[in-house]
Amino acid sequence: MPNPECAVRILPGGIRLDERSGEVYRNGTKISLPEQLFRLLVLLGEHPGEVVTREEIRQNLWSDTYVNFEDSINSAVRRLRQSLEDTADTRQLIETLPGHGYRFLLPPDHSKSNSVHSKPDGSPGATKPRLAALPFDNLSGDPADLCLVDSLTDAVITALAKKPALHVKPRCLVMGGKGRNQGLAAIGKKLKVDAVLQGSLVRFEGSFRVSAQLLSVAGEEHLWAETYNCNTSDVLAFQMEVAEKIAAQVADKLAPSRNHGSPYIPPKREAHDAHLKAHLSFRLFTNDGFWKARQYWKKAVQEDPCYPQAYAGLAESYNMLGMTGLLDSTDALDEARDAASHAVKMDGSLAEAHSALAHTYAAEWNWVAAGEEFRKALHLDPNLTTGNPCHYVEFLMATTDPADVVSEIERIRVTRPLSSFLGIMLGWAHYSNRNYDRALQVYQEVLKNDPRHPLVHLMLALNYSQKKRYRIAIEECRNVLSIGKTRLALNFLGCIYAASGNRSGAREVIHQLRKLLRTSFASPYVLAAIHARLGETEAAFDFLEQACERHDPELLWLRWDPQLDTLRSDPRLQNLLTRMGVQPVPLPWSTPLDENSRKQ
Repeated sequence: MPNPECAVRILPGGIRLDERSGEVYRNGTKISLPEQLFRLLVLLGEHPGEVVTREEIRQNLWSDTYVNFEDSINSAVRRLRQSLEDTADTRQLIETLPGHGYRFLLPPDHSKSNSVHSKPDGSPGATKPRLAALPFDNLSGDPADLCLVDSLTDAVITALAKKPALHVKPRCLVMGGKGRNQGLAAIGKKLKVDAVLQGSLVRFEGSFRVSAQLLSVAGEEHLWAETYNCNTSDVLAFQMEVAEKIAAQVADKLAPSRNHGSPYIPPKREAHDAHLKAHLSFRLFTNDGFWKARQYWKKAVQEDPCYPQAYAGLAESYNMLGMTGLLDSTDALDEARDAASHAVKMDGSLAEAHSALAHTYAAEWNWVAAGEEFRKALHLDPNLTTGNPCHYVEFLMATTDPADVVSEIERIRVTRPLSSFLGIMLGWAHYSNRNYDRALQVYQEVLKNDPRHPLVHLMLALNYSQKKRYRIAIEECRNVLSIGKTRLALNFLGCIYAASGNRSGAREVIHQLRKLLRTSFASPYVLAAIHARLGETEAAFDFLEQACERHDPELLWLRWDPQLDTLRSDPRLQNLLTRMGVQPVPLPWSTPLDENSRKQ
């Protein structure tokens, strides 16, 4: 089983650096570092006791066209020293070599025999081959495939990072360019690696072809090369499968005598086909899509009971059925927890399984357990390339300062700038901060690459509603209904009708939801939100009580949801938050409207 701690680096001075989660501890105390300072610490920590030149720092942290990097390097090093409490009086960690570079100091009693780079192969902590996976090339010539190539690169790096026998450079240190024109020697010197993985993707007649080659830096020779062809229409499953195969081959070539963890065992064909169909259905983000995804994942685990990815997918389908109000939340959480726990037991390296399990804990208000599972997921997949990032963002917004959530999503989005879902989550965080103008800007940017994603239109609707642009907000909800029926569109439409003064429209939605509540299931939280927008406080709290009794997953929004702002001054809302074990948002929120905001 791949070891999730393989990316943890212990540096002199009691510093524990986790390259996957982006966390830094010194003597057990967590230190918060901005993305750039974290990358600088990673760069210096690659070779303690060795000089990292200013030019190397410039190449890794700034673009080639950045003209003021001299002052910026000085500032970055100074701020890093301040964060590490490495003052001018003590100066025990980072040494300056004037005009040349910087060196992470080794303590006087630290000998090379204690370094992982000097231990013989096969011994504990032996030197790991250092590998850089460069961004894959898009050979299709179609700019629309850039997003596909970018996500394929992420999937390959994530799969490689799960191999405990390899030391894989974080993408934040490799993402400066393809590097094909630099030569292996230049790449090896810049990135300080032993081998480089290069690859490409081409799409033709509805099929994909991925080529990959492994090159030795020292010998400047090919170590391995392979081509993968696929005709599937499920891009995500194709990426996962190819990434696993590439990672397994690379690990075998670079460290054949070491334990790489559990080998990749292809699932049975019938189970894999069902898994692919489940992903396709799930991404439709419609009622029917969520139900079909559950059925396909059920079939996958029936066809192959040893298929952990299918169990993780099944858990996620139950999570979303509960979150969208399509299934009783108690039943959904129980089923999701069982499936996710089973997936974790079968393969603890599946980030999506840990993320799905974390969501069930969060919905039960077990914040400690949820945080632990999210930490494991981020160890395995720091860029959230697998699983549902929505759950992680919900957890953060329920437990931390909403302003910090924006920073966290922006940190992750640096490595996946074309991810629609991360863009949606970023806009969602701005929405929770009442920064509706910025949220609208983010969603308009996402629409350029993904114009039919239902959740984008739904979030546009909520933001337009908060700016009192009700006509266009209602149109966005109807756009979603035209794309495919989804319960969320009905839920949000009820709130928008109520906010706009269309009480008859809001009453009709309430009638539909209460009918569903009697015959199948509907979210009490949503009914509470609509009544709150209608100014019906007592009814709103009645449904919030029902939501608490059922552990309605949408209560994760209670702390920040703008739909409930009319209830914020009522002590009963604070009591509900206390029962959930969360603190009220520390910043006073207001919702002023721009001069251009108007009823449409």
